[in-house]
Amino acid sequence: MRVAIALILVAASALPQPAAAQRTERILTIFGDDKCPENTICVRAPERDRYRIPKEFREEGPIAPQNQSWAARAEGVLSENKIGADTCSAVGGGGWTGCYLEQFRKAREEARQKATENRAQP
Repeated sequence: MRVAIALILVAASALPQPAAAQRTERILTIFGDDKCPENTICVRAPERDRYRIPKEFREEGPIAPQNQSWAARAEGVLSENKIGADTCSAVGGGGWTGCYLEQFRKAREEARQKATENRAQP
C-alpha cells in the first residue's frame, strides 16, 4: 500500500508543470479610485504614493556623497572656518546663535530618523 502511494506521488511530480513565465496573469498596482483593467489582478495603493519611487527601490540610510545635491554639498563648505553670527564659534559677538541653530538642526534630524525607523518597523 505504501509503495503504491509513493509510486503515485512520484508519477504526479513527473508530470509537466507550466513555467512561471508562461502564466498569463498580470499584477498591476493602481492608485486611488482608478479602475482595474479587465483580465488583470490589481493591487490598490493610496493616491499619495502615485508619484513616489516604489519602496523596493528607495535607498535607506545616509545619502552617499556622490548622490547628494550640489546645495547639500556646498552647505558644508560654506560654513567651514566661518566666524561671527550664526557660526557656533567662540569668536565674534553672535557665535552663540549658530550653536543654537546647530543643536536645533541636529535634534530635528534625529526626530526625522526616529520617525522613519518607527514607520519602517512592523
